[in-house]
Amino acid sequence: MILVGQYDSPVTRRVAIALHHYGIPFTRDTRSIFGEAAAIKKINPLTRIPALVLDDGEVLIDSSAILDYLDEQVADAALIPASGPARRHVLQTTALAQGTLEKVAAVVYERHFHAPEHRSTDWIDRCLGQARAGLDELSRRLATPYACGATLTHADVMITTLIWYLRDRLNEVLSSTAHASLIALAEHCETLPAFRAAALSDFEKMPSN
Repeated sequence: MILVGQYDSPVTRRVAIALHHYGIPFTRDTRSIFGEAAAIKKINPLTRIPALVLDDGEVLIDSSAILDYLDEQVADAALIPASGPARRHVLQTTALAQGTLEKVAAVVYERHFHAPEHRSTDWIDRCLGQARAGLDELSRRLATPYACGATLTHADVMITTLIWYLRDRLNEVLSSTAHASLIALAEHCETLPAFRAAALSDFEKMPSN
C-alpha cells in the first residue's frame, strides 16, 4: 500500500505511526498538495491528505477512516478498545486533540496565505481561544502513563503529532507550565520506535513566512 502525504501534516503522520506500530508495510508518495496539487487531486478529488492506496487500487481518504480500516486489519492489537466506555474515551480524547489541531491549522493558514492587511483578526483570535481551550481540556482529562490510561492509543498519537505541530508552527498557544503534562507525554511518545520511524525529513517541513 502507498501512504500519500508529507509528515508535516499531523494527520498524515498519525497514519504513518499506526502503520509502523502495526508492522504493516507501506511505501510513500510524498508529493505536495501545494506544489503538485493536480497529481494529488487525481488520487483524492478533494486535494487533501492523507490518502492510503491499497494494494488492489482502492483509495481511502481521511485519517480517521484510514485508521478504522487499519484497526480492522490488526483486530485485538488495534490502538483502541473494541467497544464500550473505554473505546468512547479514546475516540473522544482523539477527537478533542484533532479538533484542537483544526483550530491551530486555521490560524497557520490564515497567516501563511493572507497578507497582514487581509487577515481577519477576529477569526484568528477566535481560533486561538478555541485552541487554548482544547489544550486546557486535554490537560485536564489526561491520564497516566498514557492519555487514556495504561496503554498507548490513537489518542496519544494524535496528541503527540499535535504538540509537534504547535511547537513547529504556533508555539504561542502552548504553555510550558499549563500544558506540561501534554508536552511530557509527547516527548515520551516521540522516543517510541513507531514515532521515530515516522520522523519528518527536512523537505517535508512547511516553509515559514
